[in-house]
Amino acid sequence: MEPLFSILGKKRHGAPPDANPPPNQNPSAQTESEEEVKLRLYKLIIDRYHDKIEECETKTVSDLKLLIQPRHPLIVKIREAICEDFHPYLYEENFLGAAKMAFSRVAAFRTVSVPVPFWLTLDEVQELMAGDEIDKSIFLCSLLRALGSENARVFLTDTQNSYVVFQHLGRNYVADHSQAGFAEPPQGKKPVELLKGKVIYAFNDKEYDDYQEGEGAF
Repeated sequence: MEPLFSILGKKRHGAPPDANPPPNQNPSAQTESEEEVKLRLYKLIIDRYHDKIEECETKTVSDLKLLIQPRHPLIVKIREAICEDFHPYLYEENFLGAAKMAFSRVAAFRTVSVPVPFWLTLDEVQELMAGDEIDKSIFLCSLLRALGSENARVFLTDTQNSYVVFQHLGRNYVADHSQAGFAEPPQGKKPVELLKGKVIYAFNDKEYDDYQEGEGAF
């Protein structure tokens, strides 16, 4: 029987190279770096297993709520670092300032998108210093909840944009990852009027709303 590594076209370890190797059919390959080749290979793998990845990354309502983790050790550590700037940290007085610090921290993460649904953990977002809009919203919402906000929620729209909306002392704020800071709706307007697209889901670790069922967002 022919050896498996021969069938697959792999050379035996230590075997001498072919005396007359075939000419390179792709001259551009000579100018590609190893990292560029790896990226092309990773894209091929993702494209081939797109459906499998999508199936494994599907989230239920309960799964989405579990993504917001105000008690996660990383989030608690960041919360403590933010609160050190206030002596002492008082929610009523200091939350908005602390929320702006949390937003600045998340804004430092690169916004990247992948061709398949793929949920990063909080630790992975921190390690990569990157994530898509939803990953960044989940990170920020976890921080705002850790800082004492009872109403901070992630809002997803049908344009695949993601925001964090919260209220403080009777005022509404929208964290938009395409902006440098929080946006406030003009008097008489709802926060959702600042969002791109139609809201389809809103959630935090305690609640979940499906606006596809006809409910109106605040």
